Amino acid sequence: MFNDYTQASRELALVNSPVDARRFNLSVSRMNVPHGHLASDEEVIEKCRRCESQLLILRYPTNRVQLANRLALSSDQVMFQADTLVYFSKDLESKSVDSKSTQKSNDWNFRKADDSDNNEIHKLSEIIFEDYPNHYRANSRLRLEDIRDGYVEWAQVGLLDQKKLTVIVEDRSANKVGFALVAFDGDLAEIELNGIHPDAQGQGAYSALLRWLSNHLAERGVKKLCISTQIQNERVIRAWIRSGFNLDFSLNTVHLMREN
Repeated sequence: MFNDYTQASRELALVNSPVDARRFNLSVSRMNVPHGHLASDEEVIEKCRRCESQLLILRYPTNRVQLANRLALSSDQVMFQADTLVYFSKDLESKSVDSKSTQKSNDWNFRKADDSDNNEIHKLSEIIFEDYPNHYRANSRLRLEDIRDGYVEWAQVGLLDQKKLTVIVEDRSANKVGFALVAFDGDLAEIELNGIHPDAQGQGAYSALLRWLSNHLAERGVKKLCISTQIQNERVIRAWIRSGFNLDFSLNTVHLMREN
């Protein structure tokens, strides 16, 4: 989440990722370098060297402009940049809430999802994330269908998580055309996954979803709403800016692969 990159911990942590390992049949670890962390580039590189996993997914602030070059020169792993992630946020604290927009928005209806929506969430996420550009797709060792299934699993597990919120988007005929999965951390919320079926895109559904979420979450006492995507996802980023989101920071994602 947003706070993973803004709250510097005392020590950089290499974390095993059993979910990724099971999905891709590789040993996988992750390491996030928060903004403002005191570790030098050399310390980050040394941590990477010690990682014994077949795949290490490293994320670090883009203002560490020399880190990628230093990694490439000093690492015995195959290394490549997989994406640049951008984080945006919106201040909800001073937002005036329109009670009508928390129920309907023109041609779209919004409701909290429950267990009975599992099959629909599965279908929607399969279609929405089929060709979604992400750091996994930069890695030729990872199968595309496994990558897509990872997003499907994320959406379905999130639906069952009582600490998260899944919202369904329906059209006038009650057809389910999109969804959003929201996680919470105190008075901060983050849209982890969201999307609209391709057949319903370009009709205002996504902007209406962002507007509805902003109002609903403000009513719940959320002060800040965050969201992230890859920098090349320009259409979505433009929608965020129109909806009042502002750029907070950017992160490079690097994959380090061991030959074995």
